[in-house]
Parts: sequence; C-alpha cells; structure tokens
Amino acid sequence: MRFSVWPSTTQPWDEVLELAQFADDGFWHTLYVADHFMSPGDRPGRTSDWLEATAVMAALATVTSNIRLANLVLSMTFRHPAVLANLAVTVDQISRGRFTLGLGAGWQETEHEQYGLELGEPKARVDRFAEGLAVITGLLTNETTTFEGQYYQLTDALCEPKPVQSPLPLLIGGTGPRMLRLVARHAQEWNQWSAPGGFGERSAALDAACEKQGRDPATVWRSTQALVMVTDSPESEAEAKSAAEFLPQPVVYGPAARIAEAAATWRDEGVDEVIVPDFGMPRGPQRLDTYRELAEAFTPLA
Repeated sequence: MRFSVWPSTTQPWDEVLELAQFADDGFWHTLYVADHFMSPGDRPGRTSDWLEATAVMAALATVTSNIRLANLVLSMTFRHPAVLANLAVTVDQISRGRFTLGLGAGWQETEHEQYGLELGEPKARVDRFAEGLAVITGLLTNETTTFEGQYYQLTDALCEPKPVQSPLPLLIGGTGPRMLRLVARHAQEWNQWSAPGGFGERSAALDAACEKQGRDPATVWRSTQALVMVTDSPESEAEAKSAAEFLPQPVVYGPAARIAEAAATWRDEGVDEVIVPDFGMPRGPQRLDTYRELAEAFTPLA
C-alpha cells in the first residue's frame, strides 16, 4: 500500500513548496494538486486564492527528485485536450518520467458559470470527456492524430516530443457507469473520495467494467482520500468530530494510529493508495510533525 500527499493550492506557494520538499524523502508516493479557479462557496468579497494547477506541477517538477506528481484532476472543460496532452508531455519531461495525468469531466457549476465555461448536462460532459480522452491518448502515442468528433476535430495533429513514460499513466476520477467504462478502457489509475468501508462497492463495479472490456481489474491502480484530522487530545477530537458533521467530504479523525486503522480498512477493500489532503492538517510548525506521525503509523501497511 502507498501513501500520498495533496497540498492545497489555496495556500501560499511557500507552504505548497515546503510540503513538496518534505514529502520528497522517499516515504510518500505521489503529490497531488487540484485544478480550480475558485472554491464552490466563493463570492465577491468572500474568495479563496487558487494557484494554477499545471504551473504548480511544472514548478514542483523542478524542485523534487523522487516523489511522483499528479493532478487530482484536470477538468476537460478548462483546456482543449491537445493542450492537455502537450502539458502532460512537458511536465513528464521536466520531471524525468514522474508525472501521472489526472483527468475529470468537470463538476463545479459556479466556476463554469462565472468564467463563461460550458459545463453541460451530465451526459454531454461524459460525451465530451470521452472524446477528449481519445484525442489525448492518440496524441501521446501516435505520430499524427486525426479525429472527427462532435466536440473536437484534429487533422494530422502532432504532439512532440513524446512523454518519457510509455505509456504516460492516466488517472480518471469518476464513479458513474460510463466513467467506469472509460477508466477500464483508458486509465492506469482510478480515484474516488470514500469513507473507510465505503470503497468496495464502487470498486466492484469497476471490476465488472474491466471484465466487460476484457481487462484484468488488477491492472487498475486504485486510490482514495478523505479529509484527515489528526487529534492529540479529547478536546481536539471533539472539535474534529464537530467539524466533520458539517463537511461534505468524508472525514477520518483521531490519533495517527486510528487513521492507520482506517487505511487498513481501505486496504482490505482493495485500495492501493491513500491520499492525505493537506487542508485538514494543522498549520504552522505542527504541520510537518503531524505528517511524520502519520508516516510512522502508516509504515507497517506500506
């Protein structure tokens, strides 16, 4: 089992950099970065800062040597798939083969509305996403790519140089039946949010999708995350419990040993990799000490 970190790019660059360089020591497997222009609740006068995801990836590739890098996930609605393919090759070249291209169909309505980006109904999103995947995989592997779709059209398109990795790993985030079929057809990694005990049912659905494609389900790497709140006293545990009741994401809280127990539950459900989002972790000097506690607790599972 592997363990990874997810710094929040709503934080100042120095904090993202600090965690990246700390995590590059060999224990942590991958560093993930999200792709947004704004947070769901942002409004004028109440906004979050967001560093641009692909620029952060390229910068981190130059200041790390060991840890893998991935986006969780790049929205197909923000960039043309040819741009995504070229971005992926560039970061893979800069990182010397440490990049995983994470992709999603798009979901956050407010940022699409405010930036004039077309999101569309769920069926249209997946239709566009499927076309984008076909374009990207063609550009990353073929000498030239010609594609005629509803959303994208390319004629003898080039993407050079090719990535260091062959194939360059693709991660897809999504849980609907059509998205799982696309995972089975294209992806090396699949990701979903889940609570411990809540991963297995959807993972079984992915197994079925793989079998229909004639693919061995074991060849899809599976990652998950919940907000992690490490507590060290009854008071901090009560605070974490209270916060968890109002958060939309799954939350795991308690001492580091209890977080490791949750990871063991995920492992038994077929999870290969647990991602620790930084946005549930403490700030200041205690931050890296808490990651050290988690690494020590996770080590028997690694």
